[in-house]
Amino acid sequence: MTVKEIMTKDVGACAPAADLSAAAKLMSERDCGFLPVVDTHGQVVGVVTDRDICKVAATTPRSLAHIAVNEAMSHPVIACFADENVKAVIATMGKHQVRRLPVLDKNGHLQGVLSMDDVVLAPHRRGAPTSDEVVSAIKAICARRVVTA
Repeated sequence: MTVKEIMTKDVGACAPAADLSAAAKLMSERDCGFLPVVDTHGQVVGVVTDRDICKVAATTPRSLAHIAVNEAMSHPVIACFADENVKAVIATMGKHQVRRLPVLDKNGHLQGVLSMDDVVLAPHRRGAPTSDEVVSAIKAICARRVVTA
């Protein structure tokens, strides 16, 4: 099973210079917690999550309308390609402890997003991850990270 078979294609994105208030509004409108950040050349340069926005909101006195997405986004981007095998991609998700990945074309342009929700909800087909592989990836994603001071 390849990523393109189960990925979400109609996804929102934002620019690095957009403000976090606009990003949060887009997440609310699209009922999602993850946005790829795309530059003026169409390249995915980062991702921003609802958690990223909450962390910034809790640690700065500025309003979200005065904080650019590039101040909160995660980068470099952990991503995948549409023709990759889903089993390999969920292993990557586990390794990097992320639940969602932007799906890129060969030029780094956004094609969609693959989330663990997409994997779990996908119909079982030949080559699909087994339930044990999915649980293993989720365990790796949820494992406590070692935080160094």
